[in-house]
Amino acid sequence: MRPELVEGRSRAQRALLPDMACNDGAVQLIFSPDGGALRTLGDSDLVELYRYPAPEGRGWVRSNFVMSLDGSVQGPDGRSGSINTESDHHIFDLQRALADAVLVGAATVRFEGYRAVDLEPWQLQVREQEGLAPYPMLVIISASADLDPVIATPAEGTGGAVMIITTAGKPAEDLEPLRAAGITVLEAGGTTLDLAQIVDQLAGTGFQRLLCEGGPRLHNDLLAAHVLDELCLTLAPVVVGGQGLRSTAGAALPVPSSFRLHHALYADDGALFTDYRVARTSSAEGAAQF
Repeated sequence: MRPELVEGRSRAQRALLPDMACNDGAVQLIFSPDGGALRTLGDSDLVELYRYPAPEGRGWVRSNFVMSLDGSVQGPDGRSGSINTESDHHIFDLQRALADAVLVGAATVRFEGYRAVDLEPWQLQVREQEGLAPYPMLVIISASADLDPVIATPAEGTGGAVMIITTAGKPAEDLEPLRAAGITVLEAGGTTLDLAQIVDQLAGTGFQRLLCEGGPRLHNDLLAAHVLDELCLTLAPVVVGGQGLRSTAGAALPVPSSFRLHHALYADDGALFTDYRVARTSSAEGAAQF
């Protein structure tokens, strides 16, 4: 839930916590699936580590959140940008560079000022090397579709496409401003949105690598629908107090979701990066081999 890093303000205006600038960008791998020794990772290593698995016949949904030591995904200003570190900015940007589409809930889009995803030159280079489209598509999940058409344009330079997936039955005149701005608006059947069906439809049209950036309610709904495969959680070395949001919001899950740690990184600015993947048996349908 860190969209303001790019959309809400220019990159030059990104706010960093005092005394938390990354000294030399060093990120160390402290846990890996192969049990290898602790080592410092370069950008090519990070691409290899965060490259999406490729399960046959379906998409892969990854979520990415930053959290304070006391469990808040928001800083004192109500946004995640005030608890980020420099290393977290970089991993956040790398995750976008490796995704086919960025999934976001409408409330987060409004509050954080989301726009069409724009990328820096190094991210474009990563995408070219990985054989991906130049930009990830921004996919907004919204029952109301009550959104400002400005989201179709990036905050800076060139950006990717924008799609809104909403419920059916809305007056054409309500959706026309969005479509006129170049936004693809898909109306799902019924009065509720079936996230499992949405993930399947996106994967079927070439958007298999899906990155959820929030908000907490969409994250909770993805978990409840059993479509979240991977949860990336950055632990920022700060305590904020208050009553900040968690990474999930809404009804309790009928059955808690179990995850296994895939890898962990420690950065020289104090951030701890964890990557958990849903615990599946080897015989589970569509299970990826880790």
